[in-house]
Amino acid sequence: MTDHHLQLPGLAMALLAAATGCATASRSRAPQEQVLHLRGQPVPATVLQPSLADFEVPPNVAVLHYYGAGGWGIQWRGTYVLAAPYFSNHDLVALLGSPLVKLAPKEAEVRAGLAGTPVGKTSVILIGHGHVDHSGDVPALFGEGLIAGRPALLADRSTTNQLAALSSRFGCVASIDFDDPEQAASACPVPGVRITPLHHAHAPHLNLVGLDVAAYGGSVKAPRVDEPSRADDYKLGNVWAYLIDLLDERGAVVFRIHYVDAAGSPPHGLVPPGLLAERDVDVHIACVPGFEQVEDYPEAMLERHHGRFVLLGHWEDFFQPRGAPLRPLRQVLDEPALERFVDVVERTLAGARGGGPLNKTAERCAPPHACGPRGETWALPVPGETFQFATASK
Repeated sequence: MTDHHLQLPGLAMALLAAATGCATASRSRAPQEQVLHLRGQPVPATVLQPSLADFEVPPNVAVLHYYGAGGWGIQWRGTYVLAAPYFSNHDLVALLGSPLVKLAPKEAEVRAGLAGTPVGKTSVILIGHGHVDHSGDVPALFGEGLIAGRPALLADRSTTNQLAALSSRFGCVASIDFDDPEQAASACPVPGVRITPLHHAHAPHLNLVGLDVAAYGGSVKAPRVDEPSRADDYKLGNVWAYLIDLLDERGAVVFRIHYVDAAGSPPHGLVPPGLLAERDVDVHIACVPGFEQVEDYPEAMLERHHGRFVLLGHWEDFFQPRGAPLRPLRQVLDEPALERFVDVVERTLAGARGGGPLNKTAERCAPPHACGPRGETWALPVPGETFQFATASK
C-alpha cells in the first residue's frame, strides 16, 4: 500500500520549489510581516520558552508540548514520548543544493529547542515519516545533557533503515511494516502508554498537469551504514499516524491522542472500529498544511473518532531560522487558510464541550504570559507552548 501520488526524488523536485514538510506548494505568497491573527487573537511573534514547572502536574494530568513543525512531547506520569522534534530549520537554499550540500543537525538550535522540557527521560521516539523535518535532528538528540538513556524508536521500516547508523543509541527498534504494524509496535512496549500505528498518507507537494507530486519519495530498502547527510537521503517511506493511549494502573485507556504529521484523505489514518469502541479521541494533533489538497481532512477523522479537541500542528514556516518572527508555512498557508481550517473544526465539533486544556484560562494566558489563539474545541500552539489535560476513565 503506497501513497496515491507520483514520487519525484531529490534535486528535480527541489528545483520546482516545493517544500519538504506536510504541505502542498499550490500558490506563492510574499513574506508576511504583519502580526498574525486567528479568530481575532494575535499569535505570539516568536517561539516561547518552556519551563520544567509546566510539566509538574498531578498524576492524572497529561502534558502535551509543542516543539514546532511536527514535533511534540507527551508526558504521562513517568513516561515521555518524543515525536519527531525538528529545530535545525534548513532553508530552501540548502535543500536546493542537494546533492552537493550536506545537511547536519544544528546542535545549538536543537539544545535551545529542547531546553525547559523533560527530554532527558524520553522513553520512545516516534516518527511518522522519514523527511528531514521529521527525522533530520534525531542524531543530535543524544548529546550531553539531553536524552539520558536508550529509548525505543518507533517508525516505518524505511525510516529505521535510514537511521540504522544510530541503532546503538536505542534500546529497542520497532520497524513498522504493512503486514502487522501493531505487532511491530508491541515489540517495544512503553510503560503506561500503548501506541498503535495507523497507515496514513501524505498530501502532495505539487500538482503538475494533473499529477500529484511528492517530495523525496521512495523508501530506504536496506539499513544505512552512515547517517543521512543530504536532503534526498531523507526518504518519505510509508506514512503512519499513531493512536497514543495513556493507560491507568489497570491498563484501561484514560486519555486518547490521535497524532498525524501529514494531511491525508480517509480511510488513511482512521482508527479501526474495534479500537475505537474503547474510547473516543480526546485530542487530535493535526497537520494543517495540505488540508485543502486532500479530501475530508480533518472532518472525517473528527467525526469518526468523536473528537473533543484539536491542536493545529505543523503550521509555522520551518524554512526560516527558529528565532525569526513566526509566520505560516510559505507557499502553502496564510491567515485565511488557517481561518478555514478552524471553520472546519468548529463546524465538525459543534457541541463538544469540556475537552480543552486546563492551563489555558484567560488569567493564565494574560501578559506577561503568552498563549497561542484558542477556542472551545481547538488551539493554535506556538512552538514552545505546553498544554495540560485532565484524564479520566471512560
